Amino acid sequence: MIELTDIDLDDDGELSAVVSLPGDRQAAVLFALDDDERYDAAEMLAITQRALVPLTGEVLDRLEDEIVHELVDSDFEGDADAPEASDYALLAGELDLQGAIVSSDATLVLVYDAPTQYPSLAIYAELDGALEIEVLSVAEPDEDDEDDEDDEEVERGD
Repeated sequence: MIELTDIDLDDDGELSAVVSLPGDRQAAVLFALDDDERYDAAEMLAITQRALVPLTGEVLDRLEDEIVHELVDSDFEGDADAPEASDYALLAGELDLQGAIVSSDATLVLVYDAPTQYPSLAIYAELDGALEIEVLSVAEPDEDDEDDEDDEEVERGD
């Protein structure tokens, strides 16, 4: 079972906590409520734990590898040069899981940081029920403004 620590409820009734995930990953967790939603702390904890339990070390490693390849490939799109192994390794070496946002339907968004590759930006990976990346975007880390015009969404090549 996933253990959440430093559990807190903010003024809006949203739960925040810290979680330790496999691979020595520490992340902040936010249970994000829609404006019309109300849950008690026990319900939010249960939904959050259910959303986080499937994040094994292998799943997180796979997701991080996909994020690295999607972002690097996107950066080189349209260039005459193709990305090299060192381009992938550079981003992979600094990609760091910072947080997870859980919604009431147990939708999970992982939030990453890559300070030299994407300074002052966050990398958001929204996962589907099968823990595949549904939406990958890079934006300023402002959870209150989901329609930020500076968001750059990376097209998924399925």
